[in-house]
Amino acid sequence: MLRRPVLLLLFTLILLLLTACSSQQSASERIEEIQGRFQTSTQRFSAHITADYGDRVHQFTLRFDSGADILEILAPDILAGIQIGLSESGTVLHYEGASLNTGPLTADGLSPLAALPAIVYQWREGFVVEAHYETFQGIPVVAMTSHISDSALHITRFDRETGLPIQAEIIADGFVVITCIFEGSPLFS
Repeated sequence: MLRRPVLLLLFTLILLLLTACSSQQSASERIEEIQGRFQTSTQRFSAHITADYGDRVHQFTLRFDSGADILEILAPDILAGIQIGLSESGTVLHYEGASLNTGPLTADGLSPLAALPAIVYQWREGFVVEAHYETFQGIPVVAMTSHISDSALHITRFDRETGLPIQAEIIADGFVVITCIFEGSPLFS
C-alpha cells in the first residue's frame, strides 16, 4: 500500500525535474538570440585590446560605432581622439609620426585595427561552430566560437543574462593574438 504513493511521488518528482531541464535555453539558442539583437541594432562600445605578436605586445583602447563604421582611438594618448572610417579595403593610420597599424597578426593579414570590426561582424553574421555555457573569471557566460578566416578562430564570451560582450579572442595558429575586454564588463578598468 505504502509503495504506490511513494512511487507516484517519485514519478511526479522525475517529471518536474525533466520539465525544468527542458525549459532551459540551450547555449546555441542563446547565441542565436544575441546575434539577432546585433543584426537589428547598431552598437557603440569601447574595448581594451591587446595584440600579441609573440616577440612584442601592443595595447590600445578603441571605441567602435558599428552604425557609422567608425573607430575612435582612446589610447595610446598620442593617438587619442583620432577617428578612422572603415572600408572594405582596410586602413592604416599614421598621425604625427605614430602609427597604430602594427602589422598583420594572421596569415590572412588581419591587423589589430581590423580586429574589433571583424569580431562585431562575427556577432552579426558569423557561422557559429560552437556555443556553450561556462564560467569565465567568475562570471557566468555563454561563449560562441566562429572562424574569422581560414587561419583565425574567434571566441566571444557574453554575459549569460544581459548578452553583452565581456571578452573576445582571436586565435591564429594555436596562439591568442588578440584579446578584447569590453566596457561594461567587470574586467574593464
